Amino acid sequence: MEKAKTREISIRGERYRLWVGYQSQVELRMEFNRMTNEFWGFDFERYYQSGFWDENCIIYSLFDGDRIVSHTTLSILESKVKGDTLQIGQLGTVMTDPAYQRRGLARFLMEEIQRDYCSELQGFFLFANDSVLDFYPKFGFAAVQEYQASRTIGHECSALEVKRVDLDDILQRELFAYYVKNSTPHPFFDIRSFGLTFFYCYVYPDLGFKTSVYYIEALEAMVVAQIEDKVLTLVEVFQLADRDIEEIIQAVAPKEVDTVVFGYTPSSSTMRYTVHKEEDLTLFVSADLKALFEENRLMIPLLAHT
Repeated sequence: MEKAKTREISIRGERYRLWVGYQSQVELRMEFNRMTNEFWGFDFERYYQSGFWDENCIIYSLFDGDRIVSHTTLSILESKVKGDTLQIGQLGTVMTDPAYQRRGLARFLMEEIQRDYCSELQGFFLFANDSVLDFYPKFGFAAVQEYQASRTIGHECSALEVKRVDLDDILQRELFAYYVKNSTPHPFFDIRSFGLTFFYCYVYPDLGFKTSVYYIEALEAMVVAQIEDKVLTLVEVFQLADRDIEEIIQAVAPKEVDTVVFGYTPSSSTMRYTVHKEEDLTLFVSADLKALFEENRLMIPLLAHT
């Protein structure tokens, strides 16, 4: 992991210290965790201690003395779009101490990140609370709709063995990591993050999908899936070879399931697409990505959110 960077800055006549990528420094990380807990009700300590916080999760924070006063996280995600590989940045964990709001701190961090990575990334996106929808257009971001794919399913007899993966077992966890790293990308639109996948599937059970990972050895597939009532949600599929998704659905879905909903954008054209919006959140994208989302029915994968 790269060495932390820091420098003194001035914003509207006030002095602050900018820290970037400083998570290995205990006192600073604890202060970051304090603020995150106050704003969001959890912290990143378990993520750091797990070893899955990698160089693609970069924290930018402003400090006033020993106190963190404003923060934004940049997550760098590898994306496959129509066969082309892109590096895309997601901005998240945006927060400013109430006593320091309206001082231009969040603006500074937003512009600093864009300056630092404008030549390395092919676009940015973020999920904004509906209370601040007028803030991000100032930086060239536009609100776009997401579309979630679903369809009804019929049942065929599947004799394939499906095993629940115990990620507390190191050998099973390593196997899952192998699949995540080596999975065949979805053909049209794919965004993956090794670190975020383990954030949701292993490190924070209360936030994610630790008990929802399944292994279908015969299909060389790991599936993150949840079943509620008669609906199967395929959160993500990691395959070593590009196989027919129908085989996976039939293997995973119990007989009572009649609908499958996708937590990513599948490649099939036989889906039903409906507007998808999480409560109090709107997807914003930079100008580089605006046409892509407006011309296609896309969804940021559930395992790629911050």
